[in-house]
Amino acid sequence: MIAPQINSLVVAQQYDYALHQMRHNKESYGPQNELLYQLDYGMVLHLAGEYQNSVVELEKAKKIYDQLYTVSVTNQASTWLINDNKAPYRGEDFERVTINIIQALNFAVLGDFEKALVEARDVDWRLKLINQQYKEDQQNVYRQDAFARLLMGIMYEAEGSLSDLNDAYISYAKAVEAYSDGYYDVPIPLVLKENILAAAEVMGREEFDLYHEEFGDVPFISLKERAKKAEVYVIHHQGLSPVKHPVKIPIPLPNGFITQLAFPAYHQRTYEPKAGKFEATAVDSGINRFVKTEQATAIDRIAIQSLNSRKLRVIAKAALRSGAKHMAARALEAQIEEGAGETTGNAFRYVSNLYNIVSEQPDLRSWQTLPAEIRIARLILDPGEYKISFNGVFLGNLHLSAGEKRFVVVRTNL
Repeated sequence: MIAPQINSLVVAQQYDYALHQMRHNKESYGPQNELLYQLDYGMVLHLAGEYQNSVVELEKAKKIYDQLYTVSVTNQASTWLINDNKAPYRGEDFERVTINIIQALNFAVLGDFEKALVEARDVDWRLKLINQQYKEDQQNVYRQDAFARLLMGIMYEAEGSLSDLNDAYISYAKAVEAYSDGYYDVPIPLVLKENILAAAEVMGREEFDLYHEEFGDVPFISLKERAKKAEVYVIHHQGLSPVKHPVKIPIPLPNGFITQLAFPAYHQRTYEPKAGKFEATAVDSGINRFVKTEQATAIDRIAIQSLNSRKLRVIAKAALRSGAKHMAARALEAQIEEGAGETTGNAFRYVSNLYNIVSEQPDLRSWQTLPAEIRIARLILDPGEYKISFNGVFLGNLHLSAGEKRFVVVRTNL
C-alpha cells in the first residue's frame, strides 16, 4: 500500500511529488481503500494550493462515504461478523465532518464565501446525523465544532447584509459558547473575541455589554472601520494527525481454547505546538505588520476522544466475532475427535487457537495526511500591495482592496 509513502512525502512537504505518485499509483491503495485514497488526494491537493481540484476530489470522497454509510446502516447486523480489515474503509465519524471543514477552507481561499458557508453549516447537520445512528449512551463526544461555527461567522460577515451580520453574531456567540464549554481544551482565539465584539456593537447595547464584560480588555476595530480596510486570514495547519496502533487482549476460554480481542487506539505523533508568524510588508511604504497564529481546533484530540467514545461498540463487535469463531471451532473439534480421535482434535485446537490470534487484527487505517491542529490569525491592513511571508518564508504578493477578505493556507509539520 502506497499510503505510508504519501504520508512521508506530506511530512517532507513534497506535495507535487506526492500528487504525481497518487495519480500514477491509485491501485496501490487497494480496492478496499477507495475512500482513503480520495481523502488523501483531496488533502494533498489542498496543501499544494490546488484548491479547485481539491474541491472536486473531496466531493468524490463525500459520495463514497455516504454510499458506505448507507450500506453499513442497511446491513448492520451482517457486518458485525466481518473483520473490519476485510471490509471497505468507511472512515471515522470525525473524518466525514473534517471533509466539510477542509472544503469550507478551499472555498474561502477561492473567494466563494457562499459555498464556504454551506460547508461550514453542514458540519452541524452531519454531526447530528452521525449521532442519530447510536444509542444515547453510546453517542460521540464530538457533537459540535467550535471552529466550524467561527468559520460560519466569518462567512456570514463577508456576505455583508444586516441579516447576514445578525447570523454572523449568532454563529460567533455559539462558537464562544462551544470554546468556553471545553472544546478539546482549545482556548477562545483572539480573532473570535475581536469579531464578536465588533458584531455585538452593531447588534445593540445589550449584546455589546454582554461580551464587553467578558472580553473588555481586547481591542477591536469596528465593522464600519474594517469596511475601509482589507482582512487577511491565515489558516495554519500544524503537526501530524494521530495514527492508530493495535490493542490486543488474549482471552483464555474453557476446554483449552484461546481467542483474542483486538481493537484500534490512536497514538499522537510528536510535534512542537507553536505559533507561526505571518507577515505582510507594504510594497509602497515598506511598513511591516505581523501576527502570530493561535490554535483554533485540535484534530488530534477530536480523533482520540471520538474513537474512545465508540470503544465499547468496537470491543462488542470484536467480542461477537471472536465468540462466533470459538463456537465454530468447538463444533468442528467435536466432529474431528469423533472421526479421528482425541489427539487429532487436540492438534486442531492448537491450530484453531493460532488462527484466532493471527486472524483477529484491528483496522488501523486512518486519514493520516490531516494536521494535528488548525491555527488561525488575521491581519487588518490598508488597501494596497503587500509582500507576505510565513515564518520567514516568502509566499508571494497580495493586492488588497477595501472591504476585501482573503484567506491564505500554510502548513508546518514539526
